[in-house]
Amino acid sequence: MKRTLYPYLLLMAAILLFQSANAQRTIRMNIERMVSDAAMIVHGTVTNVETGADPQTNIISTTVTITVIENFYGADQSTVIIKMVGGKTNRKTVKFAEMPVFTIGEEIYSLFFAPSKYGFTSPVGMGQGKFTVQTDANTHKKVVRNTVNNARLFANMKNVSALSSSSISTTNESMIGAEDFSKTIRSLVTILKK
Repeated sequence: MKRTLYPYLLLMAAILLFQSANAQRTIRMNIERMVSDAAMIVHGTVTNVETGADPQTNIISTTVTITVIENFYGADQSTVIIKMVGGKTNRKTVKFAEMPVFTIGEEIYSLFFAPSKYGFTSPVGMGQGKFTVQTDANTHKKVVRNTVNNARLFANMKNVSALSSSSISTTNESMIGAEDFSKTIRSLVTILKK
């Protein structure tokens, strides 16, 4: 009886592992959906990152301070403070799949969900909603990339007219110019956030 039960237990364990791995994946979103779902969209510089136990909930959390360069939507001050679940302390690490890391000094574009009852938020689409500004080695121009290398960023968009002309003709989504990205965000905010 033990021999016949063993293969079924292995099969059940494999199914549970597969479901657990797939449950951690984030649905890929285009920029139109991210803008639509965002409560705040900013371009800025990360000036502070702190991790510790949240005083209200005692949950390990990370607080990120962003000095705003451009407020596309929802930021009411020149500095915004974001509180996200997760982080690393001396005693404990809490990490979620695809949650982006914020580093002091980095220039970013980020789209955030509305804060929860306790003030927690996250980028829309997790790492998809945080774009790091980098300088392209060949052109020396600023480009933006999210943690999934901008995969499907312009796929299945309804408001294609919101894309800057350079973005539409781009064949490599991973090389989006920061200026074109700003123009696209402004256009989508005008269309979707009336």
